[in-house]
Order: sequence, then C-alpha cells, then structure tokens
Amino acid sequence: MKLINAIEDFDNCRSNQLSAEQKIKWISELDHKIFCEYLQARGEESFSGYSSLTPCETILKAPEEYSEIYSLYLNMKLDYLNGEITRFNNSTQLFNRLYKEMGDAINRKTKISKNTKIKAGDLYV
Repeated sequence: MKLINAIEDFDNCRSNQLSAEQKIKWISELDHKIFCEYLQARGEESFSGYSSLTPCETILKAPEEYSEIYSLYLNMKLDYLNGEITRFNNSTQLFNRLYKEMGDAINRKTKISKNTKIKAGDLYV
C-alpha cells in the first residue's frame, strides 16, 4: 500500500479534521513499530520515518493483505485524541488483533537474517 492510499482510505472511512502532516506522522509511527519489531531482524536495512516531504507514492511496511491496519491505527489515534474512550478501546482491540495476525504472518513467511543477534537472557546468541 502506498502512503497516499492509506490516507485516502482513512479519510473515506471517517470524516476528520486532521492535517495530512498528522496522519503521516502517525503512519510513520506505525511503520517504525513494524520495522523495529519484525522487519529489521529480517534484513531490512533502515527506516528513517516519513514527513510531509515524503513522496505520496512511498510503499508502506505492512504487507498488502494487512493494509487495513493503517486505517485502524489512525482511527485508534483519533479516538484517543478526541477523548472517546469507548471507541478508543474498540479501535485498540481491532488494531491489536490485526497487528498480531500481521506479525504472525511475517514470522511464518520470512526468515530472520543470519546477521541478527538474538538475545536470550543476558547473552546474545
């Protein structure tokens, strides 16, 4: 999924007054989380985040079949920002379920890089 598609999907699902910069910032937070927790250990080089200068055609980190995760994350953040706690809790549950499914799929499909150091207790293996 491209950056512009994630923003458009969210805007089509939910009316909001958020700036494009705020949406890009939140999408960048999510992709940084995906990168650190799943992709870095699998050999992806680096991730420097997105800003308003990032091209709209930039491909996001989540696999295409889990692209709904961006709308769910933006919904969750908007609900929190608006103080809608019940909606936030519902959005969080939906996001967490899909995030776990995505992580499990990445773990099944992609091997960890040979160069990755795995920590077991106080030792790196």
